[in-house]
Order: sequence, then structure tokens, then C-alpha cells
Amino acid sequence: MKGMIDHVIINCIDHDKANTFYSWLLPKLGFTRRFPLASNSDVTGWIGHTTNVWLNVADPSVGRFDKERDALRELAFAADTREEVDEIAREIEAHGGKILDAPSEYPYFPGYYSVFFTDPDGIKLEVVVNPQHRL
Repeated sequence: MKGMIDHVIINCIDHDKANTFYSWLLPKLGFTRRFPLASNSDVTGWIGHTTNVWLNVADPSVGRFDKERDALRELAFAADTREEVDEIAREIEAHGGKILDAPSEYPYFPGYYSVFFTDPDGIKLEVVVNPQHRL
């Protein structure tokens, strides 16, 4: 086994807003756009180097995400440089996201630099340069 994630599926309430947001964000992170799955037009995907990200319409009657309940807490995407983190951070809110914690070096590992934000549905995301993963 290689210790890699094959794909992630993100449920969204407003597919149009989420699709617009991820259509901006994911190509900046090296993912290429893929059209909706033939079997389900509500599922849109982007192909990455080792991981694919899929967007699916959620059932709004189920309830909203809360980071304290049992579920995925956040999804972090790798950037190559601090400049890439800063560039994405400058554009997040113009594309429907919300900055939670501005770009900064955080004490998790030496050189760990990231921005924390949410997508239009409030799912917590991060774009990070983590030198520990470059070893």
C-alpha cells in the first residue's frame, strides 16, 4: 500500500455555489476539471496527481456539519510555496469562501504555513505548505 487517498467526496447544499467555488480553487491546486459523471449529473469531479475530488449534492434535510461531531473535521490541500497560499487567500472571499485564519506560519511543524477557510457550505478547508511532506 502507498498510504495515499484515492478520492474525497464533498457534499454540498447549493451545487451552483459550490461548483463555482471549487472550479476556481481546485485548478489553482493542480486539479483538472472533469465533467459530471454520466450516471449522476449532480456529481462533478476534478482529477489530481494522486487524489480526485468529487462534489455531490447533499440532502438538505439531514442537517448541517459541525466540526465537533463525528465527521471529517477539515480537508487540507498541499501547496508548493507560501506565495501560492497567499495568492489563494487573497481570492477566497471573492469566490464565496470565508477566511477563518489568515495565512501564517503555524507551530505544528517548522515551516508549516497555511490559510484556513470555509467553502460556501461552511466546510473547513486549508491550503498548506508543509515541509514535513517534502522529505
